[in-house]
Amino acid sequence: MKLELDLAFLERLLGAIGPTGFEDEAARVWCAQAETFADRVERDAHGNAYAQINPGGTPRLMLAGHIDEIGVIVTHIDDDGYVYFQGLGGWDPQVLVGQRLRFLGPQGSVLGVVGRKPIHLLEAAEREKAVKIDELWADIGAKDGAEARAHLEVGAVGVIAQPLERLLGRRVASKAIDNRIGAFAVLEALRYLKAAGVAAEVTAVATVQEEIGAYGARTAAYRLRPDTALVVDVTFCSRQPGVDKKKWGEAPLGSGANLAVGPFVHPKVLRRLRELAEREKVPYTLAAHWRFSGTDADEIALVREGVPSAVVSIPNRYMHSPSEVVDLGDVEAVVRLLALYAQAPVTDLVR
Repeated sequence: MKLELDLAFLERLLGAIGPTGFEDEAARVWCAQAETFADRVERDAHGNAYAQINPGGTPRLMLAGHIDEIGVIVTHIDDDGYVYFQGLGGWDPQVLVGQRLRFLGPQGSVLGVVGRKPIHLLEAAEREKAVKIDELWADIGAKDGAEARAHLEVGAVGVIAQPLERLLGRRVASKAIDNRIGAFAVLEALRYLKAAGVAAEVTAVATVQEEIGAYGARTAAYRLRPDTALVVDVTFCSRQPGVDKKKWGEAPLGSGANLAVGPFVHPKVLRRLRELAEREKVPYTLAAHWRFSGTDADEIALVREGVPSAVVSIPNRYMHSPSEVVDLGDVEAVVRLLALYAQAPVTDLVR
């Protein structure tokens, strides 16, 4: 069966507002897509979304990709109508200057522009300093504080307003690729498996709150009690100025799936992934992690008596910026590898 990515679904998913801890809009887009083919689609109290095929099959496989994105939360609205905020997740404040934000207000979405004092008015010392997030504000066009507070309130959240755009070749740019692209990949793999057939019970999970501690992954794994988990996230693209290949390894755009190697990765699961990739000519690279992975796998692997886990990543340029860039060929490689593993999973998992 030929794999064709559903790019219309990807565009809807990336365009949704879903900062960490407030993922509902993105999860609803994901669930609506899952309901077109999955045997079971559910949400939990934490916000995680589940799509399952072949319930009751063996073994039980969890495919996890976090659906939250970095965003902002409103902390203050002054009497002139300017909206101040802090980050949800790890921002480099330099990339926020001049960007557009879309907030979730009580009456619907509200567009704003991130402002800073013009360069003409900056003192020489100010020009040399990196801007801090609390030196920025959002301008929603309100004439005063009363008008601004009628549309937004303290605690309202927002994300970058930057849609999916096609670049040259098969490359795309968008906000929220970290890690909406992982949530997309696990559901695309499930869609493929539903059509191709599989003996295992396979559950794709769009996990929440990864950007602040992988909290959703922990509760999702506890609920599912999987025999194995494959986590899909993004990794640093190595072919980019300033990225040290000696430290981060080789994972350029177009190189396929990136497989993590490290203490937290189950060696038998990794071995099977590599065997399948080589047999089926799925391109891949390896990434060494000397402690933890910084992904949902760190939490999933420790749930209950332990869940044998591996991390399959997609190379990503400009991570945690308004315009992250990935190659759709790498996404296809990841989806193929997930499906191949689900059809031939490791059953003897004792190290």
